[in-house]
Amino acid sequence: MHLKRRSFLKISGLAGFHTVFVKQVPLNALAGAGTADSLFKNFVSPPENVRSSCYWWWFNGRVDKEGIRRDLEAFKAKGMGGVLLVNSSDGLGGARIPQGAKFLSEEWKELYRFAMKEAKRLHIEVGINLSSGWCMGGPWIRPENAGRWYLQATVELKGPQQFNDILPLPGNRVGYDKVFNPPGYKEYIDLPLSQLDYRDTSVVAIQTSGKEHQLTGSRAALLDAKANRKDASNFAKSFEIAGPVQTPWLNEASDQAIGLTHVIDLTGKMDTAGRLQWEVPPGTWTVVRTGHRMTGSKLMIAQPEADGLSIDWFDKKGVDLQFEHLGKMFIDEAAKVGTKPAYFCDDSFEDGFPNWTSKILEKFRSYRGYDATPYLPVLSGYIMGSAAISDRFLNDYRRTIADCMADEHYGHFAALCHQHGMLVQNEAAGPSRSGTICMDGLKNLGRSDLPAGEFWLAPKHEDPENLTDDKSYGVSRLDFGQNKVTKMVASAAHTYGRKLASAEAFTSFRHWTDYPGSLKQALDRAFCEGINRIVIHTSTATRPADGLPGYEYGAGTHFNPNVTWWEFAAPFFSYVARSQYLLRAGHFVADVLFYNGDIAPNLVAQKHNDPQLGKGYDYDVCNEEVLLERLGVRDGKLVLPDGMQYRLLVLPQSDRMPVAVLKKIKQLLEQGARVMGPPPQTDSGLAGYPQCDAEIRELAKALWKEPAAGKGITIGKGQLFYPGSIRAVLEGMRCLPDFETSNSNAWIDFIHRTTGDAEIYFITNRKKEAVRTECLFRMTGRQPELWDPVSAKRWIPAFQQKAGRTAITLNLDVFQSVCVLFPKAATKGLFSASPNIWQHAHEFHKLQELSGSWKLQFDPRWGGPASVVFEALKDWSSHPDAGIRYYSGKAVYQKQFSFTDALPAGSIFLNLGVVKNICRVWLNDVDLGIIWTAPWRVEVTGPLRKGVNALKIEVINLWPNRLIGDAALPPEQRRTNTNIVFKKDDPLLPSGLLGPVVLEGFES
Repeated sequence: MHLKRRSFLKISGLAGFHTVFVKQVPLNALAGAGTADSLFKNFVSPPENVRSSCYWWWFNGRVDKEGIRRDLEAFKAKGMGGVLLVNSSDGLGGARIPQGAKFLSEEWKELYRFAMKEAKRLHIEVGINLSSGWCMGGPWIRPENAGRWYLQATVELKGPQQFNDILPLPGNRVGYDKVFNPPGYKEYIDLPLSQLDYRDTSVVAIQTSGKEHQLTGSRAALLDAKANRKDASNFAKSFEIAGPVQTPWLNEASDQAIGLTHVIDLTGKMDTAGRLQWEVPPGTWTVVRTGHRMTGSKLMIAQPEADGLSIDWFDKKGVDLQFEHLGKMFIDEAAKVGTKPAYFCDDSFEDGFPNWTSKILEKFRSYRGYDATPYLPVLSGYIMGSAAISDRFLNDYRRTIADCMADEHYGHFAALCHQHGMLVQNEAAGPSRSGTICMDGLKNLGRSDLPAGEFWLAPKHEDPENLTDDKSYGVSRLDFGQNKVTKMVASAAHTYGRKLASAEAFTSFRHWTDYPGSLKQALDRAFCEGINRIVIHTSTATRPADGLPGYEYGAGTHFNPNVTWWEFAAPFFSYVARSQYLLRAGHFVADVLFYNGDIAPNLVAQKHNDPQLGKGYDYDVCNEEVLLERLGVRDGKLVLPDGMQYRLLVLPQSDRMPVAVLKKIKQLLEQGARVMGPPPQTDSGLAGYPQCDAEIRELAKALWKEPAAGKGITIGKGQLFYPGSIRAVLEGMRCLPDFETSNSNAWIDFIHRTTGDAEIYFITNRKKEAVRTECLFRMTGRQPELWDPVSAKRWIPAFQQKAGRTAITLNLDVFQSVCVLFPKAATKGLFSASPNIWQHAHEFHKLQELSGSWKLQFDPRWGGPASVVFEALKDWSSHPDAGIRYYSGKAVYQKQFSFTDALPAGSIFLNLGVVKNICRVWLNDVDLGIIWTAPWRVEVTGPLRKGVNALKIEVINLWPNRLIGDAALPPEQRRTNTNIVFKKDDPLLPSGLLGPVVLEGFES
């Protein structure tokens, strides 16, 4: 039987999809909705393992079984798949929370077991933060296992003489006079050395004749950074951290370097009391005593029962203690109800900048291959050997610290979790507090099963002018318009073979002022940076008895059953799951692999367009470990064991490179790789010095035979390019940009995944304005499809194939996104679309504005009238009735209207105009779904009838208006209860259906 199009729509309409709440209905694609290919089937109904999860904070143990069950069942019902349980005290930022069950008490353990049992029943994954508060530590961490700072003291001796005396101790904070950012530093920075567990590392004597042996001027200004004792805000950008340590110390003619043969190790001649017995040779000698103190840093907002010192991040003993005293408890208690945590988590590094460990010399020998002892005076600015040699030693020292962090902390933590059949999740590369903590971010993340970062919402992130490239991090919470660490997380996931790139999502100080529609642009930005697993920050566990909106965390977008719009939250979670499903499929597509060098700290900058690369290409960044141990060549492409591949390896603009790296580059070239970058002149470290430099020069001379910017230098099967443009090299390889747009005013971001069955592009409009533009995809010979993760529908678009690419002209509304797929085999039964709502060349045309009066019903429990008539649509916050003006919650709009014209041949839409903040629409008792994002429009072709029509719209606003109204009332008259303070004169938020509400025609 063949049905006319209108009849078909009336019969099927949205009936089969009314729970997949739509923003727009496909016009010519409904017949394809039943296609049974697995990719689309899982896109429509995503599997549980692609659902979003959330931080689930238990503050002061103020939880009960009713609230635990309510939360977990609500998460499951709305489409969430996991929780990360964090136990903490209070709510940060003055958001105090009353005491509940004390952490680790039998009462608390019973609640924990109940939560684990409920999660098992509901098939909700549970991860656990292995600390109270953050970062990692507790009362079981003794001073000797805590984070350390090195200290140095000097004394000048003239020989010959027999010296037998106590050496002076270092000052308690010598070299740390500019500390300003580590958490709680004022409580411990000035403690006397006797309270800081001072311990010695070594004593050496260097032959000196005064301060001329030390660095001065601009080189001395870099010492704090190079010697790893510079403090910096977590707002600092990656280049601000890397710049000082990458700036070389050049030798100067006036340098009075201390010969390394003029260093005497006196460590064995000093007793435990600090007494040195030494027969001083002739000459002037400076004795340098190197030791270390605990930083004194403690956990943040930890419960008293588990509060204490932070661990030593460079010695696995601290992780062992944490696992023994806390980890095993979580495992054992969960086992009593037949389950276990899915993973343990280590939160973002926010512990200042520890820079030493008691086994530093042993670790240095293991990682760098030589004894660091003679070089330790460099830490105080002495020129040992030469300024260049001193510089290289400090890089070796910083690299050793970074290696210890990766292996002793993150690597060992992973090993312990794996021994117990669990995974590990780490926010292992910041943003850090302090920003200068010496780490190899990629290596840290590579030790994690679930590498994670974070992204924030700016104080006024809904205003596009606050998100531009020129705004500071404090204003935008972005670096040059992009999230600070998410590209680093994604690169680590791709280069270390992890399928998931996670992020703590939506952290902010914007209490109850966000909702699904305001979050989408930040989410899509992170998706295009490579994130494919969000952990929403945050959901506070609350007791129903504590009222609404309840106690909340001081820093996080609030996601729990207490938010006003929770009833309408499911479509947002469906959007997340569908997007994440596609963004986990296959492999990320990148043309360029940037090698980030071996200088520590080693951080990856935010996603950006390298000036030599330009727009349209994507990339990953790798570190030395990946280049040496994981990177190979196959069929002329650079490949990793897990399936990632790249066309071009780009080297850093540096003249320093380890011999092993240069040898590997030579091997890659001989096997067919294409490499671009400058020739190195020296090694970056001192292992094997000076022979290593001679080997570098010899290899570089053999490879970089002559400048070859265009055709390149042929090395074996490969080619080496330098100087020149990365883009020109790719174009010379006939590698067109992967994605471009023709509209220069458009800002369309993208990410590309490839599978054996399809090429998948996720594209998003980054501007707060609708845009029409031609999109060019590097794909030919396939029929494209448009997949909408909001509505779970797909279309065949109009397209052209030209010059090796597919051109699709698209209309994208404010912050709108769409997935463009190129299946290997064309989908059967999917209509070929004529121009549709994604591609229309003309605007929707107005048929009828639904002006006049509306009947509204508010919930009297929250102060609104049970029934009221608005003569015209009006912002609740400007209404003269205080019950409406301060109302928070749901109101029902109802209206009858007549449609007297003949039903047009095309499609008809209801445009809602402005909605504050989320709504659900019925027309003639047909549920048209929840509308939560632009375009605020829903198709009504089927339900609309000629004559009288009944329209019902449920609208939900946000909590602040009620909280502001309550702030002016005596406590006993308030309807709300929370620990977040609002003032009675705080500005009210626009609320309600603001319209105009218009019926629009569309000719398909």
